[in-house]
Amino acid sequence: TPAGTRASFLKPVVCGCSYFDSRDLSFIKVINVGQRFLVNRVQDYIQSKIVYYLMNIHVQPRTIYLCRHGESEYNLVGKIGGDSGLSPRGKQFSQALKKFIEEQEIVDLKVWTSQLKRTIQTAESLGVLYEQWKILNEIDA
Repeated sequence: TPAGTRASFLKPVVCGCSYFDSRDLSFIKVINVGQRFLVNRVQDYIQSKIVYYLMNIHVQPRTIYLCRHGESEYNLVGKIGGDSGLSPRGKQFSQALKKFIEEQEIVDLKVWTSQLKRTIQTAESLGVLYEQWKILNEIDA
């Protein structure tokens, strides 16, 4: 019978549950395609790299916006690099960027900037939290 076949198929699974104790095993359980993770007894470099990789996979579509800072005071005099603030036109650009971002209705927006004034001023106009990353600074700026 179908019910008997199903029961005989599931019997080893049910009986085996008490035999295995997952607390002693190293594992990562990915729930709902990355909505939640359960990580247990990760102990070495390779295991931690695998956990990092799995936790940073994005299988659902998402949009990434890349934007340069607004025009800087140094841009006005033809100077490249340095750490000047935004020019009036750069401030106008940052307000236009704010309007654009608001129109997108982005939930949980993440903004990253370099540590330079002009990028921080551009991000501040958005009115959201932002992170400064040294690695995003210009080389030899």
